[in-house]
Amino acid sequence: CPGFPSPGCATAAPPGSPFSVSVTGNASEVSYGGTVLINCSTTCADPNAIGGVETSLTKEEAARGCGWLAVRLNNVTEPLSEVLCFFTCFGQRNTSVFRMLAYGKCPLRPAPPVTLRCSAAPSRPPRLQLRLRSHRLPPTPWQDGPLSLELTAHEEDDGDEFVCEAQLLRGGPLALRVQSPEVPSRCHRIPAALPEPPQLQAPVRLEAGTAANASCRVVGAFPAEDAHFALVLDGRSLDVAVTEAGDTLTASTRLSPRTAGLQELNCTVAVGAAARTARAQLHVYRFPAPVLELSPVPAGGEVTVTCRAAAAEPPAVRLQLRDADGGVLAEGPQPQLELRLVAQREDDGRWFGCRASLAVGDGTVTKDTEARLAVLCESCTCPESGPCEPKMWLWGGNPNCLLVPTGCPHPSLSLFPPKDMPEMEASSCPSNRTWLQGTREALSCGATGNPTPTVTCARDGATVSTHRPELVTRSRAGTYLCNATNSLGTRSRLITVRVEYEPSLTESGCPAHRTWVEGEWRELACRAEGDPAPSTRCTRDEGPPSAGGGRAVSRSDAGRYTCRATNKHGSALRSVYVSVEYEPSIGEAGCPARRLWVEGTAAELGCNASGNPLPHVACTKLGDPHAPPASPNVTRAHAGTYQCRATNAHGSALRNITITVEYSPVAVSLRVVPSANVSRGASFSVECRAEGLPAPTFGWALPPAPNLRFGADNRSVAVARAAAANRGVYTCTASNRHGRRAGSVVVRVDGDRLALLVSLGVLGVVTVLGLAAAGIYYLKTTACKKGEYNVRDAEGTSEGARLDGDIPSATQGRFAHRQGLAPRLAWAGGPQRRRGHEDPRAGRAVMMLSPR
Repeated sequence: CPGFPSPGCATAAPPGSPFSVSVTGNASEVSYGGTVLINCSTTCADPNAIGGVETSLTKEEAARGCGWLAVRLNNVTEPLSEVLCFFTCFGQRNTSVFRMLAYGKCPLRPAPPVTLRCSAAPSRPPRLQLRLRSHRLPPTPWQDGPLSLELTAHEEDDGDEFVCEAQLLRGGPLALRVQSPEVPSRCHRIPAALPEPPQLQAPVRLEAGTAANASCRVVGAFPAEDAHFALVLDGRSLDVAVTEAGDTLTASTRLSPRTAGLQELNCTVAVGAAARTARAQLHVYRFPAPVLELSPVPAGGEVTVTCRAAAAEPPAVRLQLRDADGGVLAEGPQPQLELRLVAQREDDGRWFGCRASLAVGDGTVTKDTEARLAVLCESCTCPESGPCEPKMWLWGGNPNCLLVPTGCPHPSLSLFPPKDMPEMEASSCPSNRTWLQGTREALSCGATGNPTPTVTCARDGATVSTHRPELVTRSRAGTYLCNATNSLGTRSRLITVRVEYEPSLTESGCPAHRTWVEGEWRELACRAEGDPAPSTRCTRDEGPPSAGGGRAVSRSDAGRYTCRATNKHGSALRSVYVSVEYEPSIGEAGCPARRLWVEGTAAELGCNASGNPLPHVACTKLGDPHAPPASPNVTRAHAGTYQCRATNAHGSALRNITITVEYSPVAVSLRVVPSANVSRGASFSVECRAEGLPAPTFGWALPPAPNLRFGADNRSVAVARAAAANRGVYTCTASNRHGRRAGSVVVRVDGDRLALLVSLGVLGVVTVLGLAAAGIYYLKTTACKKGEYNVRDAEGTSEGARLDGDIPSATQGRFAHRQGLAPRLAWAGGPQRRRGHEDPRAGRAVMMLSPR
């Protein structure tokens, strides 16, 4: 064996020298059922070292020599095999592990046919049918009586389920689930068994003699029940516990290394012939805590503070000697640090720390030890008899070691309690306190000193209790002055108390009613009280949500909001109503630009404007310095253009309104051209004029004659070659939708005085009847305006026709009969009504007489 002495040869290596063990094989992967030759060797210098191989496989020793042996492994069928090689050298045992993989598809052992039987035993109802089905095979046909199915098990049948179903011809199906027998042998292909490598989780550093957890996880192993985990730390197999969660398997173990050094942790997962391995490095170290040594010393004496490191592996330890403020008093890589100082009275209780740092792998491990220095005072124990006179004596210049008797037979150093000024440490009397409102707290403050000091605390000159808990309110927040006093003096400390409380929303910080002006830049701010400072958010109760931050105000911002203030102690709610004011505006809906009034109706110029606050609206007539006379009813003087102004605190708006006043015909006048006294055979015309809005239409009542010709607008009647038939009363009636008015004139055609008198008499009768008809019409019109009668509804009916015929029918009949003319009544159109006013384009009623 090259490198090793032959049996019986001497060696110069002493016992206890380190040695290693290694193992190799002619192949790490072998086909199913193959053979592998293993060589196991050691560097041990002992020629009598004992070695061997441990494995579950069939083995035979092939050869052996000085520090080595060869073993042949036959019929390797396990998917993952481990071979442990060991040697014992001078009483110390070392090992090494060799792993190999058996690949390929294992032959399926022949299996007898599997017979599945489906029956309804012990009793079978009549007309019962059975069938068998599975996930892989199609269902058998329904048939009566017991049903059997024989099949030969194959690899793909592993885990398949068969179901026996029964049904009655008159009922619903009944199902009985039957599990098929397990397939005798199963093998799995490597590519589908472990789709992902295992994941190893373990600490990077671990102290020898301690324990830590490690785990190995694999995802997608199939079948999971065949998965095998092997965790090995530095050649030593570890016990594992495997858990399953979904398609994940996790093997957990406990690491407890006993030796220091860099060790390898391996996790191998095998399913069938597939195997995967994950590796991790573990730095194992030994690191005892450092030792800090210091002894009590009398005041004025020298003390040595020692910081010492114990043996560690690896040995690279660095020390620090530290003080209470974290300052470094001494530092170095040496195994021991020393600090010498002269102890003073103020050094009593002084804190020292010893820190040791060990570099392990890429990190550093630290451990600390601390101690306090005790400064001693001289004291004396006097015998029961004998002189022992006390005397004032300052030992070592320490003014606190005062009473030391003279003639003391047994002087000694001890921790004789010295007199001490009061001290208030932060640990016993914190400078900052935080209390919660509603709890009970006391302003406690501890102090040290000899004699024991008395502690009092006050705020603004008022003393407060430091022992009895009291109810915490916001008024207790503030700064307190605490004094600790004894015979040697007084120490003071300021204490700040903060009282935390849940939020509250008040009117001062969050007004419940807000008035904004449209267009201004505003933010719905709500300031809450609370400690810690609450966060406040406001949301719209209805409508679109409120946008955060400031923005230009619009009318849509008006409404109710809910503001919530929150801190860690609770929350508070408050409702806020926002009103948005804006300048006036006048629209067509509330203030139409064109109005149609009727003379005699109630006069009211209404104009509604929008705005907040509600605007004041005033209207004046344009171009007329004098306002129309005050009148409860509409007159023609109200017609014209008015300007309405709406005003509030934020501005004004203007709108022009045109008013048209309609009225019934007035001032009907007739004129005979050239004269009312006409010579026989001469021509003349009668013209009729009248005022009214809408413009009136004209109708005539006149003596029947064949030589009458009406004008185009019916305003005039022309007579050519006047005859006796043309003399008489000519009556013109002007009409519009609001009423009618008649006027008459008498035309004389060369007649005698008697005829003239008769004509004048007839004219008088016609005039009286016309005036009576006009009075009746006025009364009816007035009644219509009061809701008793609607004359406009009567126009175009038989009543309307009678109103137009105020001239007595007897007179008309007399004229018609005498002249051989028949009256013809022509009625053109009827009233057209529009909402709120009458259309000036309404139809006209015209009565004309014409030859038959």
